[in-house]
Amino acid sequence: MTRSTLALALLALAPLACHSVPREPGLAVRSSDATGVLERAPIEVAVAPVVNAAGANLPAAELRAAFQRVLVERRYSPLALEYVDRRVVDAAYTPGAAEESATLQIVVESWNATLWESHSAIVARITARLVDARRPGEILWSATADQRFDFSEVREHLATEGARIRHACDRIAAEVLARLPARTARPGRTTPG
Repeated sequence: MTRSTLALALLALAPLACHSVPREPGLAVRSSDATGVLERAPIEVAVAPVVNAAGANLPAAELRAAFQRVLVERRYSPLALEYVDRRVVDAAYTPGAAEESATLQIVVESWNATLWESHSAIVARITARLVDARRPGEILWSATADQRFDFSEVREHLATEGARIRHACDRIAAEVLARLPARTARPGRTTPG
């Protein structure tokens, strides 16, 4: 093999190598110190309805369900959304209303989906706060993602628009909660009172 052929082959493989390097989840997310959540070690978490501060057309129900699924992956026990919704009065959720140990509050501050059709991308600013339900107002942990979320790599692999939206919401929730410490289960431990 000649040098020019080898150089050409390496040049052709370079873009593939760039795509195979994994990116650390939550790298662009700003989060608070995790001391509060580690000390209180909440187990049962109520995922409050998404607050749409952006005033945009967004998939709030899918986004909320995605945050619930990611909490399970991080070894928390989120309450059923239907159960939490029965405790919602006038579209406002009061932490502790469902007898949870913490409440996850999700605020969508901006949501720009103009690139969704052409590039499968969403530019958003989302803040998540884990609030102590027994001490309302006390934030155990918070994180903000303010970035472009790109889903072009799966565009051709997901057959329906609903599947694409669900995948996007799952990835956004996973990105925002990537810095939330996974709960460490301890034998015989119950929720701190």
